[in-house]
Amino acid sequence: MKNSDLFTLMLQSCTTAVLAHALDPAIPWVWVVRHAPKRELGWWRAPMPLSASGRAHDVTVRSVEFDLLLPTSRFLELLPEFLDHGITLFQMSRPVPETLSLMRLPDDVIDRVLVQNGLHLGFHLPHAVETAQFRAPRRETLERLLTIPEIAALALTGIE
Repeated sequence: MKNSDLFTLMLQSCTTAVLAHALDPAIPWVWVVRHAPKRELGWWRAPMPLSASGRAHDVTVRSVEFDLLLPTSRFLELLPEFLDHGITLFQMSRPVPETLSLMRLPDDVIDRVLVQNGLHLGFHLPHAVETAQFRAPRRETLERLLTIPEIAALALTGIE
């Protein structure tokens, strides 16, 4: 690792479809951070639980946002649901601890905490068809991505 930072790879005109090629099926977990099922601000009807132990109720909501922790295989099954969204996700070698929240961490320690908790690959896409960034603690992880034609075709830079 260089100066305790993660290695990065930038992609142009990207969508979440690239994740079908990038995620390693041998790495068991995908953590999606702050997923918002409705991209635009506005009210919408949705079945939502009102407590952790309650059933879902048909309610009108807005600004719904949550983290998801899924087995990699399940995330890949659900990937079509994310195709027109931006996303921040981390592929992890172990489940994310109950109390780990990136929003509670200072920016200068996030990378170190992710690595300590099993980070294999990070991906950030602000919104569909935008510049995206892969991040990884091991250069070899990003070098492998560049051997995949669907990813290499989108690469803006080399590995930094």
